[in-house]
Parts: sequence; C-alpha cells; structure tokens
Amino acid sequence: MKGPCKLEQILPAPLKNKAVAVAAACLLAAGSVFGIGGAKLAAYANSTAAAFSDGMYSIAADLDARLNSAANLVTVAKKVSGVSAEAIDGVSSAIEAVKSAEGPAAKAAADAVLADAANALYDEASALADPSQYDLLSGELAEFNARGNTIRNNDYNSRAQEFNDTLSGQPAKLIGALWGVEEAEYYR
Repeated sequence: MKGPCKLEQILPAPLKNKAVAVAAACLLAAGSVFGIGGAKLAAYANSTAAAFSDGMYSIAADLDARLNSAANLVTVAKKVSGVSAEAIDGVSSAIEAVKSAEGPAAKAAADAVLADAANALYDEASALADPSQYDLLSGELAEFNARGNTIRNNDYNSRAQEFNDTLSGQPAKLIGALWGVEEAEYYR
C-alpha cells in the first residue's frame, strides 16, 4: 500500500488517528440522520396537518360551507312562526362552538353537536313552515347534510393514520421526540 494521500497529509494531527476519524464519521452520519430525517419528518407532519386545513377540498373548507348552511337554516327558521328560541339558539351556539374548537378532534365533536341541533331545528321548523319556507328549510338541510357526507368521505383520517404509523416506527419515533413532532390528530 502506498503512503497517505495528500488530503491525509494536511489533516490536523487528531484526525489522523483512526479512532478519532471513525468517531467523527459516526457523528457526521448521526447528524445527517437526525438532522435531515427530522426535517423530513417535520415536513411530513406539516403536510398532514395541511390536508385538514388547507385547500378547497379540505375538511376545514367543507366545515365552513356546513356552518354557512346551518346559519342559513337558522335564518329561515327565524321566519317560521312558532319556532322556539331554544332550538334556534341551540344551532347558533353550536355554530360558534365549531368555530372556536381547536384541532380536528375538537372540531369533530362540536360538529356532531351541531348536526343534532340542526336536525332538531329542522324537525321543529318544518312542521310549522308554509310550503315556500319548507322548501328553503329542506334545501339548507340537504346542503348541510351533503357537506357532512363529504367530510366523512375525506381522506384526511387515512393520511393521519399513515403519518402516525410512520411516526411510531424506529428511528422516526426517536427523531420525532427530538424534533417535537407529535402524532396527527384524527377528525372523529
């Protein structure tokens, strides 16, 4: 074997020691795994969260449309003579609860309460409505329920499951702990 190459000749004395060189290489490899791996895992977490909240096909967009339909249902029900203030206030309060809920799970729980309140208001108002009001009530409830079906068929929960499966494996679990990456919350 020939002597050391030119690069080895200009290395500082500690790096010419084989044990130090191996340790430095291991540190560099670990830094790459945890640094680059952590950045990729954090980006994956962000893209999973964005699937819930960003874009016209997100749960958040459909939930906004659902809230608009519920508000329209309240507007029409207020014009129906004999509808109780409690039923109207129940839907209005539920709308505000969905708006103020933080995170997918809290929004899902608040939306379930809203669905019950909207259906109760519809049942009460439709029994008292004249034909034109009945048609408006039915149209708003149909839109409200259609958005609920769209939300139930959204792929966000499966994306969250895929992310959580990735995060639960090794070394992602360790990298996630170091980077502060947490499991994705489900909408249910």
